[in-house]
Amino acid sequence: MNRPDGIWQAVGKQGKRKQAEKDVAGLLKQIDLFEDLSDRDLRHIAQIAYRRSYRSGEPIVIEGQDAAGMYIIMEGAVEVTKERADGSVVSLAKLASGNFFGDVGLIDNSPRTATVQAIQDSEMIGFFRPELMKLIDSHSRLASTLIFTLAKIVASRLRVTNRQLQEAHNTIEKLQAEIDS
Repeated sequence: MNRPDGIWQAVGKQGKRKQAEKDVAGLLKQIDLFEDLSDRDLRHIAQIAYRRSYRSGEPIVIEGQDAAGMYIIMEGAVEVTKERADGSVVSLAKLASGNFFGDVGLIDNSPRTATVQAIQDSEMIGFFRPELMKLIDSHSRLASTLIFTLAKIVASRLRVTNRQLQEAHNTIEKLQAEIDS
């Protein structure tokens, strides 16, 4: 007997949602950001995660827009670009599966500093600030662990950027010395 029954439809939807959360938790476990979390913690995070699909060429975040969250690349690849003052665009990075971007946007409400566009059909998992705030209220230990791990990653990226900036400054100084002599 196959008739629509509100109760059984709700049970079916609940079962699909639980399976989706389990699938997302399994994917998250493969990402460095979440490697130290328990299966239970991963399931809590999966409850606030959103799966998104993007076609090659489709923008995911746009420079100047308000930041609201971060994305983890589960499949595919993206390119991070920045528009220069003269209107030209420079490629900053290409990221593939297992990488993530927009992490500062999860914490900070400042405008996006770059555009990220899919360069292959891509599957993403997104986390957004409102859900993080709810996670802080309901699972403060988990949220603080996640935020602390994000802070370590942001600090590491800042160190790399500072080193690259210093190298670029040294190169400019050498070129200027050659021009002057």
